[in-house]
Amino acid sequence: MGLGCRIVTRSTVGQLRVLVFSRRNELHLPLTIFTREAWRRCSSGTARLYLNVLIPFFDWLEAEESEGRVHRSWDDPPEVIRREVDEYLVERMKCKVTEHRAGFQLVSLTDGTRSTVRVFLSALKLFYRIMRAQDRYRHTNPLVDGPSAVLAGIALRIDDDVPSPRMPSVSGVALPRKQRLSDSYFKLVGGESWTPQVIDDAALPAQILRGGRRIGWQLQGECITRILFESGCRVSEVVGLTLGDWAARGLLQEAQAFSKGSHGRRVKFIRFSAATAKLLRRCFDTERRRLDENHYPLDEYLSRAREHSVNLDHVPLFLSRRRRQLTAKAFREGCWDSACQAAGIDADVHQTRHWYVTQVMRGIYETSQGQPEIDRRLRELIEYMGWRSGWQTIEAYQHYFDPQRHAEMQDRLHQRLDAALKNKPGCRPAEHSSAGAPIDRQEEKAQSSHRGERDADLEYLLALGGKRAGANGE
Repeated sequence: MGLGCRIVTRSTVGQLRVLVFSRRNELHLPLTIFTREAWRRCSSGTARLYLNVLIPFFDWLEAEESEGRVHRSWDDPPEVIRREVDEYLVERMKCKVTEHRAGFQLVSLTDGTRSTVRVFLSALKLFYRIMRAQDRYRHTNPLVDGPSAVLAGIALRIDDDVPSPRMPSVSGVALPRKQRLSDSYFKLVGGESWTPQVIDDAALPAQILRGGRRIGWQLQGECITRILFESGCRVSEVVGLTLGDWAARGLLQEAQAFSKGSHGRRVKFIRFSAATAKLLRRCFDTERRRLDENHYPLDEYLSRAREHSVNLDHVPLFLSRRRRQLTAKAFREGCWDSACQAAGIDADVHQTRHWYVTQVMRGIYETSQGQPEIDRRLRELIEYMGWRSGWQTIEAYQHYFDPQRHAEMQDRLHQRLDAALKNKPGCRPAEHSSAGAPIDRQEEKAQSSHRGERDADLEYLLALGGKRAGANGE
């Protein structure tokens, strides 16, 4: 069934930036109001994501009776909405929902569960919170469990009465938050586990760069995009770079940068290609110079820094049209989204980080000589990315690479088996050889090596099944 709801973005400046229309081509006022309020409370990207996961549910909820479902509405009583959400989670999102003895519902993930289930539950909970604040939903929030909310409030007051020791700000260390009791009616089982997105399309950067050139973006947009793909860092870390960060690493292919949770302290470095470094210099002396309030080129800033008349740490590498340091939101909305749309790609800017890790790990597995080298290079990747739970993150990506490596090895075995069955030269069984035929020693050595490689692969495959080659029954 195709979606009946559709989104219309207003091109003129007004109070409502996004309009949502129902399957009957009528203005869906609740979702339109939700989008406006979510836009104010969250980032534009989060509001857009929330809307995208809610539209399929509302379209499904308000389906006509002719499609085999009883017509429901978003403003039905909480018990009705909860039953519909339960059914939607099971039928559409492929979750397993069981009732807890305390009355709320436990949502478990399955192999077919969509990755947006957490986002969907958060978005729907916010939707009803906004509708209640707007006095459009007269019941209690169906996504909130009353008893759990009371317990969560009590725990919050107890925690507030016991002050936590504070670390000095110079340390850059923040104590972890205590685990809060959830007041949600639908609680995600194992919800704290994180599975990365594996972006294994090597052509993705080129496609987005072509999309950017198609819309006529400037050198700054291309530089930032290239650095994102080439370094694997976050967009906030790239747009937050200063000339001092670049100069501290020699104005070549590296720059020092802050990291998530470092409170602005430069605790890591990022690395990009020589071609991007050359493009960055050209951008600084042309586009950026026109926006710079001093109109200084790169060499002028470096000269003044040597005279101690300019602090390079206060000179942003990337400027907005307002001549201030570019923000992640401005880059996302002004460059990235337009480039993706021109390229016909639906991708979030954070996927550049997943793409980088995927490509680096593929290179490690394809070029390393043995497991010790693989482990060493994975440790280097963990250190570069600054992952706090390094090996746990690596293992999450390995869930993709292990089946891939297994499948590739199976393909090689299948090819050898097919060659043997077709009696190709060098692959014929021994009983078909002539008894008195002379044996070429080089060919014998090659065949022996081939058998050794085959046996190693066979040993690995059998080990996966808990067996060994040569065991009984093999």
